[in-house]
Amino acid sequence: MVTVWSLVERLATQFAEGENKVEAIRAREDYFERAGKVFDDDGDLFEGRMASFLEWYIIERPFRDGPSPAVRVAGGTGVAFTADERSVAVRLATSHRSLFEVLTVTGNQVELDDLLGGARFLVTERRSTAGFEPGALFEGRLVWDGEMVVFGKTFLFHPSDAHEHIFELAERASASDSPTAIPDLLFQLSKLYVKWYRFNHLSAAKIYGES
Repeated sequence: MVTVWSLVERLATQFAEGENKVEAIRAREDYFERAGKVFDDDGDLFEGRMASFLEWYIIERPFRDGPSPAVRVAGGTGVAFTADERSVAVRLATSHRSLFEVLTVTGNQVELDDLLGGARFLVTERRSTAGFEPGALFEGRLVWDGEMVVFGKTFLFHPSDAHEHIFELAERASASDSPTAIPDLLFQLSKLYVKWYRFNHLSAAKIYGES
């Protein structure tokens, strides 16, 4: 059975190896320059940011100045993909990455407010809702899996001390006319999180407030 996340791994193999390896290396350098550099010894942070990079590379980043890999496959490019894989690629291509606030948690259902898009979502979390507490702010990706809205593989929960500054930045980005304002903000917040992780002797409010 083809799932959205098994397809991400399949596309990563197709679009990050062989003749596409150089393109993937360039994309990785671009991502971590914008989102904050992480290293192998950063443990869970490194693993989470690498998974986030792969999703971004497959779903969002233009591939060789054209559509992203997910859009290419959804549109019929690439003879190596089946009809089922193309159908799932549509779900990936239409997934939604944003900054969310947790409103309520009931069982495995998490109600979210999209701070950048203005919508509310009810999302099913099949793994664990640990960490999803009302008021929490996090970067995440929402995907339709064919039956319900589910989360992507990774989350980036921002420290509570920084929430006031994050709300201000989110309001500013939402009001901007620039088409890159929202993705730029998500990269900016990721970079601030990595800086806070590096200099954890400094308060999150101070680091995020410098932006």
